[in-house]
Amino acid sequence: MQTEAISNYIANMQLHISEAAYFHSAASWRQSDVLSDFNRLYYFLGEGAHLKIGEEELYPQAGQLVVLPAGTTLSVRTVDNREFPQYLCHFNARSGDQELFELLETPSCVTAADPAATARAFGELVRHFRGGEMTSNLRSKLLLQELLCEFLEQGGGASLRKPAGGHVDKVSRVLDFIDHHLADDVTLEQLAELAHFHPNYFIRFFKSATGRSPMQYMNQRRMEMAKEWMVQTNMSVSEAAERVGSSLYQFSKMFKQYTGSSPSEYRKTMRAQLNV
Repeated sequence: MQTEAISNYIANMQLHISEAAYFHSAASWRQSDVLSDFNRLYYFLGEGAHLKIGEEELYPQAGQLVVLPAGTTLSVRTVDNREFPQYLCHFNARSGDQELFELLETPSCVTAADPAATARAFGELVRHFRGGEMTSNLRSKLLLQELLCEFLEQGGGASLRKPAGGHVDKVSRVLDFIDHHLADDVTLEQLAELAHFHPNYFIRFFKSATGRSPMQYMNQRRMEMAKEWMVQTNMSVSEAAERVGSSLYQFSKMFKQYTGSSPSEYRKTMRAQLNV
């Protein structure tokens, strides 16, 4: 369930880009012990940089993405007076009250799967960030999302940082409880108690993690399970309704709201598409 909680954090993160640029690093490029309140994403198109992120030292190669998390001391310099091109993006990625890289433990440096495609995406990000069109801001954020996905996927995913683990463990505990009590009349007070929060605060806490209220999330999970049952089993509609703690009428009504079809129509259509 921790994977699902992390997935929800990523899906609901709010991005803000403060700078995006292409530049050619001169032989004199040097910064020492810089501490920023934003994350930095670099894409190196050449070699010759030395980076120190906290206590970690890196010598990025061409075609590698590097993330420098907010709140981390950074020093950079060129090696052997080399000059090389690179892209950069300064950004914040928050989910609820947490920065993405406060929550996740990731490698600092990954190699792009398709260096040319990554360079094009970064170039487009810079172009839209500098553009003045109505959709420029949205497009630059979408491109940053694409690059962050590339970074996480090529880095083998992510794990939880220990300081944030308790926060996510609370979400995981609640999500696991919901999945095991889909047929029950679960109350907000029960869920809040699991996370050791007051019910009013718990609603904000849960929504910041999942993007939905606790009851909206529970109903969504009920419908997701019901869709699986309709396609993968011969379970009757009445039994599916019982398993999610609903009357047949309420279940059919909610199912149609979520899928646009009745349970029986959904089963017939999906099985025909899958040749089941």
